[in-house]
Amino acid sequence: MTTGVGGEDGSAVIEGVAALAIAFLLLTLVVQVATAVTARSVAVAAAAASARRAAMPDADVGEERDRLERLVSETVPGARRVQASITAFSKHVRAKVSFRWIPPGPDLTPFTIRVKSDAPLVVAP
Repeated sequence: MTTGVGGEDGSAVIEGVAALAIAFLLLTLVVQVATAVTARSVAVAAAAASARRAAMPDADVGEERDRLERLVSETVPGARRVQASITAFSKHVRAKVSFRWIPPGPDLTPFTIRVKSDAPLVVAP
């Protein structure tokens, strides 16, 4: 260990602080990605459930669309401006939902999550 002018006293402290800052940023990134994946997964499950319910005979598509919007708004933390649509085709039903997702924690850039799910029409035997 050298001392005096031009020495490396304190360089280990600076390297430790830099490593700690990088580790914190990586941990924050991992948490943000994990929460985004969870938010998308919840939206996919909600859209699939709504598509299956809307595919039933005598289902009210408008009511299912409203239920899908409510479900995503209530179960996905940070979901804003939720928009859902359910469309019945000749052989299947498609449920779509999109929302602006604001990540929890530090103010990072919000982004839009869009998912869709199809379900075959249920016909009476």
